[in-house]
Order: sequence, then C-alpha cells, then structure tokens
Amino acid sequence: MRLNLPTTLLVFSLLFALAAAWEKLDHEIFELYDDIKRNEVTTDWYELLGVEAKSPVSELNRAYRQLSKKYHPDKLGKLPGKKSESEKKRFQRITLAVNILRDPEMRKRYNFFRKNGVPVWRGTGYLYRRWRPGFGTVVVGLLVFVSGMQYLFHSLSFWRARQRIEEIEEDERANEGKLKVRRGDQSVQQNNRRLRRQQKTATGPTANSEDSGFEGEDLAARQINTVGVINPYSVQPASINRVVIVSLPVWIANSVMVALGLRAAPVVVDSRDVDSVDDDASDTDNAQEIVRQAIENAANPPEPTAKQQAVDPEVAAKKAAKKAAKVEARRRRMPKV
Repeated sequence: MRLNLPTTLLVFSLLFALAAAWEKLDHEIFELYDDIKRNEVTTDWYELLGVEAKSPVSELNRAYRQLSKKYHPDKLGKLPGKKSESEKKRFQRITLAVNILRDPEMRKRYNFFRKNGVPVWRGTGYLYRRWRPGFGTVVVGLLVFVSGMQYLFHSLSFWRARQRIEEIEEDERANEGKLKVRRGDQSVQQNNRRLRRQQKTATGPTANSEDSGFEGEDLAARQINTVGVINPYSVQPASINRVVIVSLPVWIANSVMVALGLRAAPVVVDSRDVDSVDDDASDTDNAQEIVRQAIENAANPPEPTAKQQAVDPEVAAKKAAKKAAKVEARRRRMPKV
C-alpha cells in the first residue's frame, strides 16, 4: 500500500501530536501520581489530605497545617532512622500535592486526570525524564534498532527477489511454448515454399518477407535489463550474521587480531587481476600447445605446402620456443595471490 502526500502528512501530524500531547505541568502530575501510587494506600490526593474535592484553598491550607504538625521533619526527631526518612518523603509528597492543588490551572488538570484516569502513554519526554538512559544504552539501542531495520530490509529484498525469479521463470516457460509453436509454423512454411519452388510458380528471385524463424523480438523481450537493477539471483536470504550488531563486533575483533599479529590479514583480490591471471594462464597453455605441436612437426613433419617449403622447421620450432619462454617469464614475474 502506497501512501500519498496528504496521508503521509496526516500520519506524521498524529505521531507528533501523540509525542507532544503532554506539557511540563502534566509530567509533574504524572510523576507525583506514580510516587503516591507506589507508597500510599490511595491515589486520590484529596483523600490523602483529608479534604473534599470541592474544598477551597483555605481548607487545603488548614489541612496542610494539621499534617505538618504530624509529618514535618522538625517533629520527627525521636523516630528511628528508616521510619523518619519514610515520614519525611511522605511529607514531601503531601507538600507537592498541596502546591499543585493550590494552583487553579494545575488543579483543573489534576481533576481531569482524576476523573478520566492517568494515560499509559505519556510521551517520549516523560519517559526520558523518568529513565534517563546513558551513552552506552543509547548506542546499544541504536544498534538494535538499526539491526532490526536491516534484517527487515534483507527479508523484504529476498522476498521480492523470489517473486521476481518466479516471474522470470513463468515468462521463460510461456516464451518456450510460443517458440515451439513458431517453429512448427516455420516447418509448414518451409514445406509450402518447397512446393512452390517445385511448381515453379515464382518468375524470379524475390526477397523472402515471411517469417525467417528468428525470434528476435521475443528474445529481446525475455532478456533482463540488469543495468541499474539488482540481479534477483544474487540476493541472499536474511541472516542474523549480516546485521550490524553482529557484523560490527566481528569486524572489530578481526581488525584487532590482525593488528596484534594473531591473524593474517585477508587478501583482497581485484577482479581485473584475476582476469589477467586467467589470460596469462591461457597464454601459457597456448604457448605449451604451440611448442608441443612444433616438436611433433619436427619429429613427424607433415607434407609441406608450397608456402611452407620456404620455411625451415627448425627455425619455426625456435620461434615457438622463444615465444613460450617469453610467456613463461611473464607468468613468473606476476605476484602470487
């Protein structure tokens, strides 16, 4: 399914709206809500303060003063260390809740979340503030994400290559059937032409404009234009060993081992060098064949032609041996791969 420009813009707008849906004030409410949920019996801030939801600010202040007499750090000097620390944190939560409920705008937002529920997805900014990943975590996360996308791309490429191969094979089978039919028509046409020639209906040599039997158009249509296109037969299936999270550590380990001398450096062979080596090998084989033929001719000389009578066999053998020696010297000068 392909997305047009308006649909793409709409999708990105929705994603941006979801990411930026909550402001800093909302994040403060979310953090305090999670803290109270973990440590208190109730998640209702009004119940925590002991007031009604419609209580005015003056009643909130009165309830806060009553709680301060009980949980203020100055009143907790005789309590044990752990219990004193727990009560101090509880007083901090009460103070934050009262400060939020004193502000009309923040109280309105808290009442909205109290009525409709606190959202599960609170934006990337809230997650970052709560978690705060380090540099190593960010790098590992990026490697995992890139590796997942790379594996998905390899899987899609291999799946599309398989489809392309099936299409090519179907076209080949269809064209083979057409070729057989045309060959049958060609044999019938040749028989008809033979009969016409036997009957001497043609008055003179004319150009044959009928089907010659060559399937030029079909062959051109069957050929795959590989210029700028990936060959589907060369696409490899997706493998976990080819993703960056696996291949990068392997490459680093191999580089370190080569630098320390624990492993030989891999030899990179240029395809042009391979072609030149193959050409030299073929030249050497040709030279050896020439020498062998020259020796055989010297041992069992064939009947010389008029042109060959003027050429001395020994001279020809020397020339062939000299040519073979040049080729062999050239081969020895080449570096071994």
